[in-house]
Amino acid sequence: MYLRRCADACWGLPPSLSLLSGLWKRPVAAVTLTFVLGILNVATSRAQSVAERSEFEVASVKLNADAGNVALIQALPGRLVMTNFSLRQLILSAYGLQDYQISGDPPWIGSEHYDIQAKAEGNPSVKRMEGPMLQTLLKDRFKLMLHRETKQLPVYALSVVKGGVKLQRSKEGGCTPYSLDSSPPPSPAPGEPRSTFCGFPRFGIDGLNRTLEGAGVSIAALATSLARSELRRSIIDRTGLTGTFDVHLKWAIDAPGGVAGPGISDDPGAALPPASLAGPSLSTSLQEQLGLKLESAKGPVEVFVIDHVEKPSAN
Repeated sequence: MYLRRCADACWGLPPSLSLLSGLWKRPVAAVTLTFVLGILNVATSRAQSVAERSEFEVASVKLNADAGNVALIQALPGRLVMTNFSLRQLILSAYGLQDYQISGDPPWIGSEHYDIQAKAEGNPSVKRMEGPMLQTLLKDRFKLMLHRETKQLPVYALSVVKGGVKLQRSKEGGCTPYSLDSSPPPSPAPGEPRSTFCGFPRFGIDGLNRTLEGAGVSIAALATSLARSELRRSIIDRTGLTGTFDVHLKWAIDAPGGVAGPGISDDPGAALPPASLAGPSLSTSLQEQLGLKLESAKGPVEVFVIDHVEKPSAN
């Protein structure tokens, strides 16, 4: 009926003179219409299958010989490029995990690094390429098998200090809305600055100093970024804050060569350790700059246990 109404309206003819209306009553036309609709259904099904496909069309996995410290990931339309990633980092990315959520892993999954170049049919979303499609690649090339468990583990509870929150509400137009459910955005033209996307805090390192900068950031996104970049524990949101904020946070680690902790003791009555020479600890910075605090607690944490894994098969 939609096709008939569209034809009548487009051609400006009454139903009695409409070509499609006349053919609609004939058996041959009915067969033709069924054939056309069949083609449309096949095309629609193919488009849906491409959009929902959970594997790359072709992928290259090579051992990284550079052994640098920087791991880079680039999601392009129809392509995913990951450079200098250990298998542990690949698993964390594919399943959206933190480092402490993996157990049963052999030592080599953190020491050997790989370069991946993968091409997808169509233009799948970033979330699909970096999630289900990367998971399938790990199963195919690394023979990865794992199962999930829930354990009671140490966590941090994030709450507002007595003086009140100091976070600044997001400014309208201060960032570009974007969702990982969308296709990758096009790269900026040469000389043009990169867009600041809402909800994606950027973690920076300068010697002992650390920064976390972002616009349009929810408390959930802030907690995830802190857990992933510094704390290595899950964070439970007890702030009661809704909406999004512009985040500007600076702090310092306690010693060169590693993170000595965020300045939070498992003993609720213990005094905070002194700040490093480079600057205040994460705990102090959270309170002074954002009006938030972290306290040790225990809670349920999902853990992925590796049952089997192998070094990758040849391309």
